Amino acid sequence: MMNRKLFSKSILTILIFGLACGQDGEGAKLYKAFNKDQNNNLNDEEFLNAIAEMDYFGKWDQNRNGTLSEEEWYNGVNDFLGGYQISAVEEFGEWDLDGNNKVSMEEFNEGLFEVADKDINSQITKKEFIRLYKEGGGKKGKTN
Repeated sequence: MMNRKLFSKSILTILIFGLACGQDGEGAKLYKAFNKDQNNNLNDEEFLNAIAEMDYFGKWDQNRNGTLSEEEWYNGVNDFLGGYQISAVEEFGEWDLDGNNKVSMEEFNEGLFEVADKDINSQITKKEFIRLYKEGGGKKGKTN
């Protein structure tokens, strides 16, 4: 009987702690840390700092040569953007802006920003950032 009370208290403590921390967890904490001007949106610079810190491009660049091949890009879409529809992600050629059959970090950053910016207002909201974090920068894609 005593173990049952202890177990119930433990579950209650965990639930309260979870509610106090918010349901979005680490993604929300990162969003707050990178939202330097505290204006409820990440601008381009804040977003780029966030994805650099999360090594988002590095997780896609499997051979670490500084660019994404078409195969690496498709693997990245599948591994890290699984919750997004491919039509929302576009196609490889739309990310390869200079047509050299590779996606540079700059092209990647622009493409990823467009994917994340669901409301197309040129800023990333907390909800948009948390969704992107959950898809790849955080839970599924985290390799550290």
